Parts: sequence; structure tokens; C-alpha cells
Amino acid sequence: MPSARLLLAACLVLAACPKRVTVEDQRTSAAQVEASRELERVRAETARLAPAAAAPRFEALAAGLGDAPASADALLEAARLWRQAKRPARAQADLERMLSRFPLSPRAPQAKLQLAMVQTETGRPKDALATLTPLYGELSPAERPDAARAAAAAAEAAQMWPHAAWWRAEAARVSQGEARARDLAKAVEYVEGRLGREEMAKLKAELPPDSPVLPAATMRLARLALQQDDTGAAERSAREVLQRWPESPLAQEARSLIDHLSRRAQVSPRTIGIAVPLSGKLKAWGEAIVKGASLALGDGSAFRLAVRDTQGEAEGAKRALEELVWSEGAIAALGGVANAEAPRAASAAQEGGLPFVSLAKVGEVTQAGPFVFRNMLTAEAQAKALADLVIARRGMRRFAIFWPQIPYGQELAAAFWDDVEAAGGEVRAAETYDHDRTTFAPLVKSMVGKLWLEERRDYQEQAKEIARDETDPYRRRKALERLRDRLPPAVDFDAIFIPDFAKNVALIAPAIAVEDIVTDTCDPGAVERIRRATGRADLRPVQLLGANGWDDPQLTEKAARYVNCAIFVDGFFVRSERPATKAFVSAFQAKYGYLPSILEASAFDAASMMRAVLERGAKTRQEVRDGLASLKGFPGATGDLAFDPQREIAKPLFYLTVDRGVMREMSREELAAPGAGGGT
Repeated sequence: MPSARLLLAACLVLAACPKRVTVEDQRTSAAQVEASRELERVRAETARLAPAAAAPRFEALAAGLGDAPASADALLEAARLWRQAKRPARAQADLERMLSRFPLSPRAPQAKLQLAMVQTETGRPKDALATLTPLYGELSPAERPDAARAAAAAAEAAQMWPHAAWWRAEAARVSQGEARARDLAKAVEYVEGRLGREEMAKLKAELPPDSPVLPAATMRLARLALQQDDTGAAERSAREVLQRWPESPLAQEARSLIDHLSRRAQVSPRTIGIAVPLSGKLKAWGEAIVKGASLALGDGSAFRLAVRDTQGEAEGAKRALEELVWSEGAIAALGGVANAEAPRAASAAQEGGLPFVSLAKVGEVTQAGPFVFRNMLTAEAQAKALADLVIARRGMRRFAIFWPQIPYGQELAAAFWDDVEAAGGEVRAAETYDHDRTTFAPLVKSMVGKLWLEERRDYQEQAKEIARDETDPYRRRKALERLRDRLPPAVDFDAIFIPDFAKNVALIAPAIAVEDIVTDTCDPGAVERIRRATGRADLRPVQLLGANGWDDPQLTEKAARYVNCAIFVDGFFVRSERPATKAFVSAFQAKYGYLPSILEASAFDAASMMRAVLERGAKTRQEVRDGLASLKGFPGATGDLAFDPQREIAKPLFYLTVDRGVMREMSREELAAPGAGGGT
């Protein structure tokens, strides 16, 4: 029993304290009870108000309640309403005020969660992620799904894909039903398409043991390892999927991968695969490639061609390459010509460890891995060849570009523009047009400053003189018309690049000539005669430049005189005098009865390189890969061939010109000389 003295002391202390009441087993001051009642009263009064009208009432209540715990609740309620009203800045101000005044409030975690969402909404996702990461462990199980999704949304907004994958995986782990399925699908999407091998390994190590994303992450690691030819790591990851998640939908893929790896060594050293479209609208491409490769291997030789139809589609290419790897045991392959199929063909070849020479133009094919090469003319190669000739060797610095709105024209124009600027040159005029346009005069006029004459100073000055000297309206109008006709073009460029096909070039070139732009650069005497005849002492010829789309009989048939001395490039020229090219064209025509194109020539070269490597003693896929990578100066139908460090083909292109109505290849002397190509 306590002593009387202790009881007296306790009574004195109680007498000095404010009056207290008991509410739900908690000792709470009357002021706090009143504050809570006031909060509930405001909630009732604002229940039917719009959020933007109700929020200020709670802010005012928080200001009046001082340090009472209900003040924190009022600020949190105001922030919630401001978010509903799409006023995140006001919500953020209330949340920051609440956390500053009540950092130890039981409601602080909820406020931090709301603040993180507001930070994402106001374009500060990294701040949101920094707020949520330490907060997550403080939240109750019921609060964690929303918090994980908020963190995932912040990471997605910041494009921090490893974080986005982790948080989506976590949201799936702590959720149920449809929400879990959505989060899991999003996490798997990031695992499959956003993360590299190192990022993937780090994510897998950080995921909880019960994460539903672990099977997909582990199988993705197996595929990435296979792409880098790390077969040991690929097999270990596949076996982990089978052992830990035997009921997973990915278990069958893991079994297949292990089975494929076990049969990977079963290679036929004399079988070369071809994966091309042999049905559908690109069938002719596939047939051309098969003919070129067949000629390279020779009839009755010890080599065998295993041909598979890709149908010109991604999944068809994948199946074709897998059959060549596992069923046919091909030691190397070529194909993947269509843009739609090329990336998937390349990745399937890399996953199978099959040396593969792609014949596609689409970019970044060789990035699939070290087993993938490319032997096909690209926009970048053409632009670089032209820029090297006209800038590095001929000293031109100013250019006009005239291109169609199709991928072919856009890619070439962009590549040439980049090369010009990288070499210190300048694009002074740029005009683009629809691919089916048939009238080019207005565009050419615009390019040389004859469409908007009012912007030219020389026109303005002469027009003022006419207005001053000619008072008669009719004569003034006629004088202005004559001025427009005789005004010379404003040519402030050395060359015009037209990356289009012959059909349109045959229309554009005459339109350029009509505007008194001299493009025949072969005859200095003729240029001088034009100077004297026109009185234009500053007249200078302009070089026409083109790409492989010009290599077409239509060009000389329809516009020979307007493209005389033009220079364009191609990856193959059927009438070339190069010995290896002549030999190929002769053999092909003798066997098939028609002249080959770049497709047949490129396939011939790819198969010829593979044959040469095999005849030098390569017996494994790795040895073939290494042999292809080390080839230098290999004499091919399309030039002297080698692969650069990125396994892109490196070869001199064919520089072509029109010489008095005849298309021909330019000589070494012409290419080295400062003058333009063509004859006199």
C-alpha cells in the first residue's frame, strides 16, 4: 500500500494539472477532444462541397487549432482535397507544413506517401522516389501496395528502369487479384525490354525470395547470357528456373534452352544456312539471294545449302534461324534481308551462337552480338562516301539538300547532313517533298530565292527604281515581270544532294536547269560561254549528287542532258570494270540468263567469305566467326571486303556518273582529281 505522504504528493500534483477525461482508454485533454469534434464538424459541413471549396476550410481549421494533433489531420485532409482538385502545388504546401510541424505524428507516413505522389505529379519523380524509399518500411501492409505503385510510377517518369522494375515487382508481391496481374505484367515488360545483363543480375539479387518476378528475371538472364555466347551462365540460369519454379510457364522454355545447348556442338561443318523470304511479297528477294549464294558455293561442291523461308516476318525469321541452328546444324548462315525480320533473325542467330551475315539495311542489326555481321549498303555508307569525295577531296563546303518524305530519302538526307557538319561544311538550303509529287518548279524556286522575291535585297532595290521611273501602272507591272524573269538564282551552295529514285530525279533535274542553275561541271569552256552570254561574271557550276536510287536506266532515258556529270554512289555496278565484279557478273549471267542486282551480288559475297573461311580450316562456329571478323581485302563482287570492329562491312563504293547520256563508273584518276566526273 502506498504511504499517506505519497498519496498527498500525488493529490497535489493532480490538483495543479488541467482537468482530464478518459476517452477510449486514452487520457486526452479536453482541448484535444474539442479539436477532434471541431474537425468532425468541418468534415460534415464540407462533405458536399467541391474539393477546391472544402480545402481552405481545413487549412483555416489547422491554423486555429495550433499544436493540437487534430491540426495535423486537418492539413492532411486539405492536401487530399487539393489533389482531388488537381492543385498539386497547394497540396504540397499543406503536406510540407504538416510534416514540419508534426514530424512525429502517427499520420506522418501517410503524409509522406501523399507528398511523394504530389512530387511525381509536379514533375519531380526523383524527389518522389527519394521520399518513398526510406518510408516504405514504416508503412502498414495495407498501405504498401499503393506506395509501391507510387514509387514505380515515379521511377517510370524518371526513366529509371531498374528501379521501376523493382517497385513494380514489389507491388505485385504485396497485391492480389487484377492489380497484382497488372503490376506483374509491367515488371516483366521492363525485365524483358529495358534492362541489360548487369542491370538484370543486380535486380535479381535485390528481389525478395518470394518475388513473383524472379522466374522471368532468371530466364531473361539466361537469354542475355546466350546472346553474349556465355553458354555456361545461360545453362545455369535455365537450370535454376527448372529447380526453383518447375511449375512456372517459363519452365518449358528453360528445358528447351538446356536441350538446345546440349545439341549445340552437333554442327555440320559443310552446311551453310540461308534464311530469306521464299513466300509473300518479298519472295523475289529471297530467290535472288539463294541464287547468289548458290553461285558462290558452286554446283557439286562439298558444301550444302540449307534454305529456310522467313516469310519476311519476325517470327518466321526466328523459326528459320532456330531450325538452321538446331535441326540443320549449319555452321554459318546469311539472310534476314527484310527490315521487319532482320532484328529477330540477328538475335536468334546470336542466341544460337551461329555466325550470321545479315543482308538488311535496317540500323543496329550487328548490335545483337558478336556472331552477327552485315554485308549490305546502308544510308550511312553512301553519305560518308559522297562527303569524303566532295568535301575531303574536292574542298566543297556549302550544300543544298532536296529529299522526299520517305524513309529512304529521310535517312540519306539526315546522314549526309550530319557528315557535312562533322566535316565543317554547311547546309545552306533544304527542301523536302511528298514522294508522289510531280511538279518541282516551286520547290526549286524556293531553294534559289526566286519564290519569295520580296525577301531579296537586289529585287527590292530594282523594284524601287521601277516604281520611281514608271508611273504608268501597266508599264510598271510589265517591268516587274521582266525583272522577275531575268533575276538570277541565288546560288550560295557548291552542290545539290538529291537522295531520291530515278523517276523523281528525272523531273527535278530539268526543273533545276530551268532556273538557270548550271549543273554540267565537265566542260569549263561551256561554263565560260554561259557567263559571257548571261553577263553573270559570278556564275559557278553546281555539282549534282545522288545515291543508289539513281542507278536506274530511267535516269539516262528521261533526263540524260540534265544530269550530265552528276555523281552518285552505289554498292554494286553491273557494268563495272573491276576484275572481281566482271567475273561475278559473267558467271551469274551464264548460269541464270540475266544480269544480277546488288542482292545477288551481296549474297554471293557473303557466301564466298564463309566458304573461304571454311576452306582455310575453320571447323566450329566460333572459328568461322573469328575468321569472318579477321578477313581483310577479300575480293568480292561488291568490292574489296572487310568487316570493321562493329562487324559492319567496310568496302569502297562504286562512284558513278553520267557521261554524254551513258552511265559509267568513274576512274581512279577522276576521283583523285579536283574536277568533277564525266567526260567532255
